[in-house]
Amino acid sequence: MNTPTSTGVLALGEGLVGQVPGAGLSGEAREKALEAEFQALQFAQAGQEVAWSAGRYQGLVVPTQLYRIGSQDCRGYSQTVIARGKTMKQVGTACRGEDGLWKTVV
Repeated sequence: MNTPTSTGVLALGEGLVGQVPGAGLSGEAREKALEAEFQALQFAQAGQEVAWSAGRYQGLVVPTQLYRIGSQDCRGYSQTVIARGKTMKQVGTACRGEDGLWKTVV
């Protein structure tokens, strides 16, 4: 059963999980990873892990401290994916636009 994807998750586009080399996530695993990215950016404290899992895939999203660039709130974060016995990690930044939604920028 698929749950509807929130606007906040959709705004992330491919997110960091789409940039993790060799991860190749699709379907439920990709949705869970993106949801974890949104939860981490929107609600987690700096350094707080947001875990996700789907089938044989699992991962962790960890945000950094919130900071401001001009009028935008931004924060760094990492997405670690564990798949097929390999651990892969991608680090990036997301900023909240005027619409209040997070978008991955790096």
